[in-house]
Amino acid sequence: DLLEKDWGIDEVPTPGKSPRQQVTTPVLRRSSRKRSMPPVFSSMFTSPPPLQKKSREHVKVPFPPVVPPTLLTLPHCAISRLLLCLDVDSLERLSATCSYFDQMIAGKFLLTISLPFPVGFIKELMDGDSFEKKPLLKLSCKKTRDDYNTFLDIPDYSDPSSFHKLITGISPEMMDYLVFSQMSLLSLHKLRELDLVPDSVKQEGRLLGQRIMDSYSNFDCSLLRHISRLGSLRCLTRLDVLVDQNMYLEEFMAELPNLLELGLSILTRPGLSKHVYLNEYIPRLEAVVAASKAPVLKVTVVAETRRQVNKVFKNNYVEKLVLTGPCTFNLFPVMERLKEVVVNLETSLLDNNCTYWKSRSDDRGLHRAGLCCVNIGAVYENCPNLERFMGVEVGMVSHQQTFNKWNIRMKKRFYDDYLQQGGSKEMKAWAKTRWFSRRPVLPKEIGYDRVFNWD
Repeated sequence: DLLEKDWGIDEVPTPGKSPRQQVTTPVLRRSSRKRSMPPVFSSMFTSPPPLQKKSREHVKVPFPPVVPPTLLTLPHCAISRLLLCLDVDSLERLSATCSYFDQMIAGKFLLTISLPFPVGFIKELMDGDSFEKKPLLKLSCKKTRDDYNTFLDIPDYSDPSSFHKLITGISPEMMDYLVFSQMSLLSLHKLRELDLVPDSVKQEGRLLGQRIMDSYSNFDCSLLRHISRLGSLRCLTRLDVLVDQNMYLEEFMAELPNLLELGLSILTRPGLSKHVYLNEYIPRLEAVVAASKAPVLKVTVVAETRRQVNKVFKNNYVEKLVLTGPCTFNLFPVMERLKEVVVNLETSLLDNNCTYWKSRSDDRGLHRAGLCCVNIGAVYENCPNLERFMGVEVGMVSHQQTFNKWNIRMKKRFYDDYLQQGGSKEMKAWAKTRWFSRRPVLPKEIGYDRVFNWD
């Protein structure tokens, strides 16, 4: 009865049926009372000891220390690619840092050598049983005046001489033979740099005379012809030469398609006649610049005849122009890719630095930025990508406006630069003697297409 009473408690009536037909279903409820585990099973489910728990935990293994990346950790192909971006002087310094780069650079290449060969180099060839013609990367001819003895072990056998005396004292025929005989010992198929600028352009305190300049030019021209005959001029990436009004370099410009930097040091004969100046020097200089494909052009004017003639440098490859010369050089750049102009002017004199045309004697302490050496007025619409001119940011001044509006904005920037250099003039007085009011007129033709009015 008690069991039936307990079941009856959980009975659930079915609706819609009479009490007689009602079917009851017994439902058992789960007990919430905890029962103790029998002793037989207690040993089977006991918790493991603390040591076993620790052994099951995941042990974190520390990562090995990360080695900081260096140039040596790069792949060999990446290092080789980076070395192509360095000049030979940087490669020479890099090869001296460790044995890896010494073997990779100096072990495979002859980095640099002077021509004519130094006496010490010739002695090394004599002492060795054989020699390996490693590819030469840089060739220089500095025309040094340092004395040397041909026979080192017999100093009194011959009088001391110098490469300057050797080059200026032999005939053109012997000069060609000297160049051919020494260049035959070199491997030039990977030649990257050629430096033909002498150590000094002065002799006994005076600039080189025309006779010495002719000897230097003949030697350099013979050297370039020999390299051209071997087809190695196309490998050059840097070229530095000393030229005069004859501009012998012009005949080789078409063979230099891979130049990255061209350096021209100009030393003309003093007092050039008007005919030579206008029909030889200016056209040849402009033609050399126009034919260059180097992104960097460096022009150093050692000396030239002073004439108020506008020189137009027109080029579609130059991105950086570095000019060192007098205030009266009168350069008008026409370069659509030009981004930066660097002008190096005389600053050692206290009150007589600026020698610009018609400058007053009491106004020569500071240079006329924008007029001295390079005229910035010619930049308008001719150098649309120019960003920096003599340290002044000019890229924000748009060329998509009239010249007068462009000129006003440029004038404000250069006047601020004048004040930063220590100038004290008011803007109106400054603009009257240190700026231009009209747009410069450029000749329509340059180079050999120039037409000069002799009247």
